[in-house]
Amino acid sequence: MFFLEILTNYILPIIYDSFVSLVLVLFFLFIFRIKDSNIRILFFFIPLIKPFIVIAEKMDKTYSQSDPIIGLIRLPDPNNIINTLKEFERGPAVFSDINYLALLLIAISIFTVLITRWILLYLFYRNLAYEDIVSRKDVPEIYAIIDNYTQKTKTKTPYVSLTHRHYLSPFIIGIRNYALVLSPKLMDMLNTDEKEVLIQHELSHIKRNDNLIGWIALILRDLLFLNPFSYIAYSLIRTEQDKDSDKLVAQYSKKPTKEIAKNILNVILKIKSIPASKPTSQPIQSSKFTPHSLFSQVRLRNRINSIIKINPDKIYSRVFTKILICILFLTLLIIQIMFVIKINNLYIFLR
Repeated sequence: MFFLEILTNYILPIIYDSFVSLVLVLFFLFIFRIKDSNIRILFFFIPLIKPFIVIAEKMDKTYSQSDPIIGLIRLPDPNNIINTLKEFERGPAVFSDINYLALLLIAISIFTVLITRWILLYLFYRNLAYEDIVSRKDVPEIYAIIDNYTQKTKTKTPYVSLTHRHYLSPFIIGIRNYALVLSPKLMDMLNTDEKEVLIQHELSHIKRNDNLIGWIALILRDLLFLNPFSYIAYSLIRTEQDKDSDKLVAQYSKKPTKEIAKNILNVILKIKSIPASKPTSQPIQSSKFTPHSLFSQVRLRNRINSIIKINPDKIYSRVFTKILICILFLTLLIIQIMFVIKINNLYIFLR
């Protein structure tokens, strides 16, 4: 019965809450036609954040109902959160119950696995960042592209590391000190324009601080590993990061958007033409040039069309619009669309 309460009080509400949040976010983004990727990313964090409000709030059983289902809109009750925390003030007495002890052991096991995963990911990326560091004398053409673009964007210049593994798609590693990881095999296949747009796209992730955002989103997604909608929200965040990086390339390179789209498409097709290009794992923040992860025909077409339609002068919203959007963001984050379902004597609070 204890684990049934865990299912009805936490797991089901978390999944429900992420689903409803994601639907509302997509609805409002569509209705208000919000194109600013930074705002869209902010909204896509809602399905990753709201479940933790559900976890913190243990619902009381004061609802009495004659109907089997009651729906309402409510705000989180701080008293419920305080009462939940008070349970742990009893200290070891809380875990004298075998059910609480089993739950504690499960939670410790899950956190141990997740922390181990994050450490291994960090060490893996660190090894890639130092695999084969090359100087300006070794790859002058690449550093020339980097220097030109970082001067325009006023971002920190990364160093270049070559990887001889199966990673063909380039990506940025680091949060403070950055490394641009490139595959020599891919670089040999690309012409000058294709190299330029590909490297500029990666450098745009540095300007956007996408690695930090990517790590935060990844950790939230992993903590909600039982929630399928957290994976969707994470994927949408990653997609928006790449869309905005494409916009920055158009803004700072001053090249026609059709030319940028053509070069990106050529890079994708060349990567796809290599049968041995299966990566061993997915980098936290890599550009979506890897065909196996993103490039179904529909998503590839949407990205190319998005690049062609870019207006470099209108890629971000105005300040007043951002203020209104932030108010809407807080509203969606706090408001709960709640259903109380009564099955015999069992109450399920979906909020």
